Amino acid sequence: MFDLQRKPLTGMRTTWFLSMPTLLLFALVIAAPASAARPANALRHGQIAPAESFRATYGPDDMAAARIPLDPANVPADLRGLVPLAQYWGIRDDVLREGMQAAESQAKKKAMADTVNPHNSAITAWLDSLPAGEPMGEEAAAFMYMQLGLTEMKLFGEE
Repeated sequence: MFDLQRKPLTGMRTTWFLSMPTLLLFALVIAAPASAARPANALRHGQIAPAESFRATYGPDDMAAARIPLDPANVPADLRGLVPLAQYWGIRDDVLREGMQAAESQAKKKAMADTVNPHNSAITAWLDSLPAGEPMGEEAAAFMYMQLGLTEMKLFGEE
């Protein structure tokens, strides 16, 4: 009735022919959920596209997620009073930073500039003192992006 002595895959032509459709079906089953999870026009890490393309992918929670808690101990003592402003304004994502700046009132922007501008030379000296070629800490990055935001809003000044 059954040949128990027959070795598996001895009919290689038939087995290969029958296994190829099975492999293709398996590949489709594996790949389908991955491709369905991301819209066809979704942006990927490192992709370059117009800002409008990026804005379309951001939701309201992205702004909150962009604000990283900062540790004042990692900031020079004379700049620690600016940590809350750096945490609020020092967003590293340019599209999110631009959107946040557009949403804020002119009075709030001016108040931030009036508070930060007297310290710009101290901030720049601190950033320049960081070791070259090493990753920048979150606190230093936030201060740098806060200064960049001032420049973008045409409010940067040194006193």
